[in-house]
Amino acid sequence: MARILLAVENDLLRRYLARMLLRQGHAVSPFAGGRRALGQFLPGAFDILIAQRRMADLDGPELARRATAAMPGIKVLFLHGFSVRPLREGALPTMGESALEPAFHLGGLARGIDGLLAAQAPPGTGETP
Repeated sequence: MARILLAVENDLLRRYLARMLLRQGHAVSPFAGGRRALGQFLPGAFDILIAQRRMADLDGPELARRATAAMPGIKVLFLHGFSVRPLREGALPTMGESALEPAFHLGGLARGIDGLLAAQAPPGTGETP
């Protein structure tokens, strides 16, 4: 499973997502906003950053830029309202990216995480390294 850094301003959504991700077997470090998550950027500390796209203190794309600079290889998922979209490998996050899915449900979030983890797996193994 994945080590996930979760940056979500909304307290209820953050707690809910953290519980759901923990139940799926992931290690989750939840933070209320982007600035609070900044101090956690240590190389190799996390596999995935899940960040709200719009946050008052530090938006998701800027948080993702800083995370990918400090933690090479980290995968990024943005939450936008109740939408989710993975950041393409090697892409720089911007606010002008194409439209997000209209809505996500927890299965969609789980599939997004599974897809990112599968992309890290050695060919033919179906497992993360």
